[in-house]
Amino acid sequence: MSARSTVASVLGVALILVGISFLGFGLATALTPILGIAGGAAVTGLVLVLPPLLWALIKAPARAAADAPRTTVGYETLLISELSRLANKKPLFAVLIAVMTGAASSILRKT
Repeated sequence: MSARSTVASVLGVALILVGISFLGFGLATALTPILGIAGGAAVTGLVLVLPPLLWALIKAPARAAADAPRTTVGYETLLISELSRLANKKPLFAVLIAVMTGAASSILRKT
């Protein structure tokens, strides 16, 4: 890779990041009258973070053991086993998923 193409690549990535930042700022500004400053920022953060997070979860390779028998397990058992596997590799990501799962579980139990 030549120096010129490296500079072009870095500039392209920088322009994409600046564009996403302006998109987020514009969305937060547009949502501020409706949801307030904190609500607009929260919704904007979800809009900008959730699609890449979902994409990463979908594209992550499944590491199923070839010799492990397939059994029907409960949702909680499966979630705990997957979080423990993920915690070995990426502990911060596992904590984030555990917090989101706990919040969703508490919301679903209220209804």
